[in-house]
Amino acid sequence: MKTIAVDETTWKKIKLLKDKMDARSYDEVLQKLIETWHLVELDQKVEDVVIDDEDVDMLMNLLKKKKGDAE
Repeated sequence: MKTIAVDETTWKKIKLLKDKMDARSYDEVLQKLIETWHLVELDQKVEDVVIDDEDVDMLMNLLKKKKGDAE
């Protein structure tokens, strides 16, 4: 087990979260916060991946051509 230092404001917010989440421990609160952060990061990266309709058509034609070449 490790100890971390937080200021009083952060401590109060963590305690509030623990109560709201009905968590059994502060570790559980932190694990959930970390998991949520990872999901938010992933969601933002997915939103950044945008393909125009023209690019989709070009990729589909390229894939069809590759498939035809393979046969």
